Amino acid sequence: MPRKRVKVPVRKAEDEREDRPQDAPEEASPQAPEAATNAASPKGEQAATPPEPKGEEEASAAASQEDVTTQEETVDINALLEEIETLKEELEKARAEAAEYKDKYLRTAAEMENMRKRVEKRFADEAEQEKLRFLRNILPVIDHLEMVLKHSQSDPEILRQGVEMTLQEFLRTLEREGVKRIHSVGQPFDPFIHEAIEVVETDEYPPGTVVEEVQAGYMYKDKLIRPARVRVAGEKRG
Repeated sequence: MPRKRVKVPVRKAEDEREDRPQDAPEEASPQAPEAATNAASPKGEQAATPPEPKGEEEASAAASQEDVTTQEETVDINALLEEIETLKEELEKARAEAAEYKDKYLRTAAEMENMRKRVEKRFADEAEQEKLRFLRNILPVIDHLEMVLKHSQSDPEILRQGVEMTLQEFLRTLEREGVKRIHSVGQPFDPFIHEAIEVVETDEYPPGTVVEEVQAGYMYKDKLIRPARVRVAGEKRG
């Protein structure tokens, strides 16, 4: 675009200065330099550098922001990859520990199963040994009965004595096994080891005393096998 030329009335200003009195000091006008500057410069021109177009600034800012975003994404991806590698290492370690624990569990389970079988076998063997021992103790009783039967035909007294000897031998065998007969006659009635089948009047024993044993009772160590069935003395009437 062609620039317009502006004529400045410079001469007129000089004439005004000449018309002023010579003795009066010339007052400095703050607007003179500005007017001279404006006069020297063409109208419409500015001394400052014209601003850059806004489109270029926005494009530059967007490019800068995109670079920052790309750098942040790159950093995030690297951190994520490092975390994935760490998790993989921890997973492998956990798998190795799990395999070790599984092996220990299987070994322990096998040992427990073997121990259970050994214990069961030991108890079974001990039970068999106890049976054999008891049967060996019973054999003398059988021997006495066979001897009684062999000699009882000639003398009935021999039969009686043989049966009595067999009974004593059998009781001794039971005692060796921990079985004892309950002696009840003359003892106070005890409901824990006695079973009263009848109450009788008698002068021989005080009331509450066992006067007769109908069926013997037995104890195995401190446990009752069978109570003794007895008759008990009662209070006299009248």
